[in-house]
Amino acid sequence: MYVSASKDGNTSIATLQMLDLVTGNIVTLFSMPLAWIYYATVFPDAKSLVMSYSPPSQTNSSSNRILYSMPLDRSTPPQPLFTSPTPDDRYTQAEWSPDGKYIYYVHYNHNDAGGGFYEVYEIFRMAYPDGEAEKILDRAFWPRLSSDSSKLVYVSLDPASGLNELFTANADGSNAQKVAFSGPLTLDIIDAPIFSPDGKSILFSAPEPSQSYQPNWLERLMGIQVAKAHNVPSDWWSVPITGGVPTQLTHLQTINLFASISPDRQHIASLSGEGLFVMDLDGSNLTQLVSDPEVHGTVTWIP
Repeated sequence: MYVSASKDGNTSIATLQMLDLVTGNIVTLFSMPLAWIYYATVFPDAKSLVMSYSPPSQTNSSSNRILYSMPLDRSTPPQPLFTSPTPDDRYTQAEWSPDGKYIYYVHYNHNDAGGGFYEVYEIFRMAYPDGEAEKILDRAFWPRLSSDSSKLVYVSLDPASGLNELFTANADGSNAQKVAFSGPLTLDIIDAPIFSPDGKSILFSAPEPSQSYQPNWLERLMGIQVAKAHNVPSDWWSVPITGGVPTQLTHLQTINLFASISPDRQHIASLSGEGLFVMDLDGSNLTQLVSDPEVHGTVTWIP
């Protein structure tokens, strides 16, 4: 399942697409004009999904970016998981823990830059389906869980300098540990980390060290600078969970990179600026599945 967008005349349409890897058929799970889907992931039982979604604006109402759930069989429309305190509170990067017990997500306030250039991101988790939200990390985003749900990988961000670093922690946010890079390369922009299937290394997106990025005025206005390297030609890298020299896995030089590990733990599905592709865990055997420059956000396997 992946997120895409299309145009009908001057009207933008947000869609969730499902690609059948056996038949090649693409099914639209959800489509809505004048809306935007930022992030979507499937519940471990493959019966429902959660997405960061801005519905169409309506008279006398604000169009917040909050979290919605929806059954995969499309029997009911998306339902909000909670209400937003203000129109400037945004919720994105929602991830299930593999054991299905929690939803992890990122919150920030669009008007609160914390005295810096970037908003102040916070990672929350919420016991599903009826638990209370609890903040577990400050100045952090891109939460992903290990396959046994015991560890969390994320990116820290200093809102004043824009410096970001890779961290791991326990699933409740405790015992945070920096994943220190060594060697001659300096990777200043780190995005979309994910644990390898064996939990011994971390894959992440980053541009080559010679490149740099600052959000333009439109990105600031739309609040999309949360994914920094998404807007810079980047590649997939790997580093041991204990730190070390990063290894470049691909030479794509493309935007919108986001990865998902296959259920058999043998392949990686990834978005790019050109569409959807799949590759082996070491970056080899790269195969394009969907050619579509409007693909964006996230991709997730459905077992």
